[in-house]
Amino acid sequence: MAPMLKFTVQLSKPELIRPEKPTPREFKYLSNIDDQKGLRNHIPFVHFYPPSTASSQTHDQDPVGLIKQALARALVYYYPVAGRLRHADKGKLVVDCCGEGVIFREGNADIKLAQLREADGGLKPPFPQWESLLVDDLWGSVLVTDSPLLRMQVTRLACGGFVLAYTLNHCICDAYGAYILIKAISEFCLNPTQAAPSLLPAWGRQALHPRSPPTISYPHHEYDVTSSSPHDPEDPTVAYTETDFKSLAQTSVFLSQADISSLKNQTYSQKSPAFHAIAGCLWRARTRTLMSPQSTTRLLFPIDTRFRSTPSLPEGYYGSAVVFACAIAKAGELVDSPLHYASNLISQVKKVVTEIEYRASMLDFIEMNRRREFVADGGFAVSDMSKLRFVELDFGWGKGGYGGPGRAGTGLVPGMVTSVIGHKNEEGVEGVLALVSLRAEYVEKFRKEVRKEIDCGNSYAKHISAL
Repeated sequence: MAPMLKFTVQLSKPELIRPEKPTPREFKYLSNIDDQKGLRNHIPFVHFYPPSTASSQTHDQDPVGLIKQALARALVYYYPVAGRLRHADKGKLVVDCCGEGVIFREGNADIKLAQLREADGGLKPPFPQWESLLVDDLWGSVLVTDSPLLRMQVTRLACGGFVLAYTLNHCICDAYGAYILIKAISEFCLNPTQAAPSLLPAWGRQALHPRSPPTISYPHHEYDVTSSSPHDPEDPTVAYTETDFKSLAQTSVFLSQADISSLKNQTYSQKSPAFHAIAGCLWRARTRTLMSPQSTTRLLFPIDTRFRSTPSLPEGYYGSAVVFACAIAKAGELVDSPLHYASNLISQVKKVVTEIEYRASMLDFIEMNRRREFVADGGFAVSDMSKLRFVELDFGWGKGGYGGPGRAGTGLVPGMVTSVIGHKNEEGVEGVLALVSLRAEYVEKFRKEVRKEIDCGNSYAKHISAL
């Protein structure tokens, strides 16, 4: 639960920031990955920065004006972000590059960064009064079309530091795309005379057209329709409300490198990817917390295809480029078996979705089943953002105190999505942070189940060393 720290934020009225130079007026194609129903939502991020030092390049500048100017400059290169999504034929979405702009607000908070750090064990989600740090945050599938694609807020802190928070329409970019867009803004803050971003953005959706005729060459269990699915796959109007999302409690679970090593001990290989052990741990803990042994549970996790599928995507591609793996197990078997059982399931489905034609099959499946959303019945999605170092982005104030997702509770189904990010805690210990939303009565049980998974690995290591 978020700590009960109270402060006041004085906010400006929202303004629209447009590209600082004229940009092409056109419609742009979104791929079937971009505009699939499961990604018609928003992804919020936040950065916290301490007061600048005398050696900072921009120590005498206001972060609000600097970031606003850099945003307008970056939008010249990322001009589709200043547009709007429109409905086209057969439920397809397109980008109207109308240049109407993105929402920007400034605020002033009567609290210091040190006070935020002291709340609930450090600077990490859930943040106190998140709704004051990003008043234009969006939950679920609201305002996806005919609405700004980026909503940004810069809040000055009483100590001279600031908070940069923003939410992006997931149809226009994925987490990597968000990272390179904000990196471009940070570069223009550091050097306002820089001619262009160091990595030029690329649209590149033509590489993701479905084949003709569409050919489904793999099973796509991530889109399975089950008898107890909460949504009718043919009814695009059914959606959860903001209240449904906010009724869940938010928490974050820190796993140190030692914890991760303990989990990997149980997969019988320290060389196996850390994500397999982490995701397996979270999957098993959540299943023990929420599900009956007779039910079927599904773990979904996105795999970035930028560098592994054909046709290849151009450097600087900022659209959604992920395919979704789906591991399936009976809940009872998943939790009664050792952790390596879950890790092996994850490894097996990952091998399939990383085959060279899987992405093309997924694009064709969506083309033939356009309104199908991700399976929610027993579904749990874990998004690995641990390689994206949002915290290291420098706007002229040095490295941030925190940088990454602003909260849990993203996606279309309340409580279904967990993000895993790289994180250093207040003691300087490196590890990862899992952002989770659950009903309040289940939070403590979930945390205990995660700890039991870690302790089991420690016991295993002691047993092996004693042999």
